Amino acid sequence: MNEKEFFHQYIPALEQALLNDNVNHGFSVSGPDWYIDDANKRKEVDLFEQKNFESFEYFFENVALYFDAKSHGFDKINGVKIEICKGNLKDEILKYKKCME
Repeated sequence: MNEKEFFHQYIPALEQALLNDNVNHGFSVSGPDWYIDDANKRKEVDLFEQKNFESFEYFFENVALYFDAKSHGFDKINGVKIEICKGNLKDEILKYKKCME
């Protein structure tokens, strides 16, 4: 899976996860991987993320921190209000959507 294919799968899943981030299943808010229906695509996305973590570390870390904080009901991440962190993720989404064009 190349970068364009990754973002083509990951960004819509991330957007869906952000839309449903108020649904908490007992300290578990579903992240983007939950919204990739095809098991093979999900595996490819996971593999891409593992292999390319360093290249996109800021993005992947912020996604992970956000959903961890939402899962545990935190209102801040490293002293920053969670709403601001969500806005920052949305800004990152716009940036990566350009990779999909």
